[in-house]
Amino acid sequence: MALEKSFEPAVEAHSSDEEAVPVNVDDDSIVADWTEAEELAVKRKLDFILLPILGLAFFALQIDRGNISNALTSTITQDLGIDTNQINVGGSILSAGIVLLEIPSNILLQRIGPRKWLSTQIIAWGLVATFQNFIKNYGGYLATRLLLGLCEAGFIPGALYTMSTWYKKSETSLRVSIFFLGNLIASATTSLIGAGILSMGDRYGVAGWRWLFIVEGSITIGIGIIFILFLPPSVGNGSPLISFGRWSYFNRRESYILVRRVLLDDPAKTTNHLRISGNDIWTTVKNPRILFHIVITTTATIPVSAINTYGPSVIKSLGYGTVRANAMASVGAFIAAIMTVFLGWVCDTTKRRGPALLVGAIWSLIAFSCLREAWRWSAGRKYAAVVFSMAMNSTIHILNVGWLSVNCQRPQERSVAMAMIIMGANSGGIAGSQVFRTQDAPLYQNAFTACLVLSAVAAVEIVGQSVWYIVSNKKLDKQGDTPIVTGKTDETPDGQRVELVKKWRWTW
Repeated sequence: MALEKSFEPAVEAHSSDEEAVPVNVDDDSIVADWTEAEELAVKRKLDFILLPILGLAFFALQIDRGNISNALTSTITQDLGIDTNQINVGGSILSAGIVLLEIPSNILLQRIGPRKWLSTQIIAWGLVATFQNFIKNYGGYLATRLLLGLCEAGFIPGALYTMSTWYKKSETSLRVSIFFLGNLIASATTSLIGAGILSMGDRYGVAGWRWLFIVEGSITIGIGIIFILFLPPSVGNGSPLISFGRWSYFNRRESYILVRRVLLDDPAKTTNHLRISGNDIWTTVKNPRILFHIVITTTATIPVSAINTYGPSVIKSLGYGTVRANAMASVGAFIAAIMTVFLGWVCDTTKRRGPALLVGAIWSLIAFSCLREAWRWSAGRKYAAVVFSMAMNSTIHILNVGWLSVNCQRPQERSVAMAMIIMGANSGGIAGSQVFRTQDAPLYQNAFTACLVLSAVAAVEIVGQSVWYIVSNKKLDKQGDTPIVTGKTDETPDGQRVELVKKWRWTW
């Protein structure tokens, strides 16, 4: 009976203007009315429901965005009458489309809801990806790449924001890493799937690269249908569309724990029906701390985008066949998947983010140093250098997303910031698509030098951001005027109306 009193009125309290008692959730007297075992059980249940659905959708996004690297090992350039530099322009246009609609898409998500909006996006880009098989010339190639980018815009920050509403700050980095496994596994398996599809060669008068777009686009549409049917709508509402309101993933007790534990961790998450104003956007856009996170992501993404696109082609240039080169290129992404999850776990365990990012930057610095000198080596050693340069595939960016998320003070700020950091990643993708130039082939010394320098710059930026947060916390301690985070009215298990209050600390 106590549970029923505590859960239902808590929802109603958000819409009431009655006075509420301020409650400091940092106070040791404020304890959860559930056991640690209960929370762990419901969190594990949530992990196995929410993360696979979001990760599967991210997998679909990446195979449709990244399969151009596999198509390059086929006959797409000859069939369309274009060269490597023109392929690069298409990559830049795709990223530009994403950047253009990133924030507007995230605003729509808040108004329409994650299940409706994100599902629509998946189906839309799946159709565009499939229809790429009909392109006949350079104009068609550019048009489909732009449409693909526009349809994908906002999905990643929208999914990240949705995830943040279900988890506490101390759980963010590992879950973000697991979510990005969809991206990393796609990077790995796209090469394997692509190798299998391209091994069919031209069938029924359709070139291998066209089959690549047909098969992988169809996979995305199927994943979109799964997403629509099985995604839980929101925290406190675990009834997926396929249930028709007859059942829920979580019982009443589990739903109560899921909602309450997040509120006690971050009172700002009590805001329902989030609306993002122009002032919210402008305040977030000009925030120097957020901008510095964007710079880190952009710097780190440029070499990642470059080597991921041309990795299979570089491997093929070592004397391997098309199918084998695509399969061999997947090894780096599998290593990246393992390292990203491990470093995400380290972040949440230590409650520190900067050191894990620095590990990724130093790894990339060493790998590109080796790759730059690999032209002197045997084919086997060159291949190893390529793999290790791909083995930090987006790891810095992924960990940086979690780092930024926990340092956002308001839900509006977090929503816009997630869009901004993905815009930064795609801006890095635009620049990265221009790193490998036709005239630099086959050694690509200029490209590898650029990647090396950018990895070094990323390492310096990460150290700088960490020091900034450390110094800021010391200033808060010295001045004694720590900012206060408040949430809208909530209700305690005994029925008391409260306003949750918590002191703010920066996470470095």
